[in-house]
Amino acid sequence: MKIQLWSIGKDNDAYISEGIKIFQKRLQHYTDFDIKLIPTVKQAASLSIPELKKQEGKMILDLLQPQDYLLALDERGKTMTTVQLADFLQQRNNAGTRQLIILIGGAFGLDTAVLQRAQQQLSLSSLTFPHQLVRLIVTEQLYRAYTVLNNEKYHHQ
Repeated sequence: MKIQLWSIGKDNDAYISEGIKIFQKRLQHYTDFDIKLIPTVKQAASLSIPELKKQEGKMILDLLQPQDYLLALDERGKTMTTVQLADFLQQRNNAGTRQLIILIGGAFGLDTAVLQRAQQQLSLSSLTFPHQLVRLIVTEQLYRAYTVLNNEKYHHQ
């Protein structure tokens, strides 16, 4: 199964990029993983929040393939433990999912159309994190989940 982490926004600061590179390299041992940055909408500052979300949503929906499994990060989504995330990845793999897209929306969240397209919504926390940091957290959690699946010592249960 290929896993892609999609995020709307700018490139990472150097310290975030370094952390992501570490876990991205480790993840390659377990799965095909990539990060795709989706550029922000042109003239975003001049748009209303609903219009901005709608335009971002259209970009995302245009990029998705019909067979892609979409896991949208949303504050109202389901929470998971690391072990539950590992079980989820195993279930997706067993179900024959070819491509899992984990989506981080823009600054104001995801458009309703994208949330409806998502097969599942996940909340990382009740706290608010910068999007760049979320990329690092998700990458590390994917690595941690794969170590759980492979009975390796990285995750302490």
